Amino acid sequence: MVRIAAAFLALTPALAMASMPYCEGNVSYCPNGQNNVSPNYFQCNNYSHQYESMACPAGQVCFANPNKPGYAMCGLPGTGGIPGAGKCTGNTAKCVSPGQTGNYLQCENWSGQYVNAACPAGLKCYNNAAGNGVYCQ
Repeated sequence: MVRIAAAFLALTPALAMASMPYCEGNVSYCPNGQNNVSPNYFQCNNYSHQYESMACPAGQVCFANPNKPGYAMCGLPGTGGIPGAGKCTGNTAKCVSPGQTGNYLQCENWSGQYVNAACPAGLKCYNNAAGNGVYCQ
């Protein structure tokens, strides 16, 4: 009975390795394909061609890199872009409802996507004349 248990334990790591997906290159992904959740990500190890779990820097979580499909990146929770808000570059911004609320979308350079922002309490958002920024009044 002991020999069978020992043989099973010796095979378990080999079986686990066999079930992991094969990878090539420097590809990476977030666990379960979910953004803004896990402080870890999976990175391809070019030597073994297997994914390894890696940790984001302290206080950061995993995001799919919107500018480089097939790669993950780490960022602060609550960042990483708003689905459907479009891509952006530079320090651009746009009001959600010009003159009605203080809410606006600010471009986040590292992700190339818009994130939520707001004017100080009591102020409303207005788009600037150039159409690439906002002011609060």
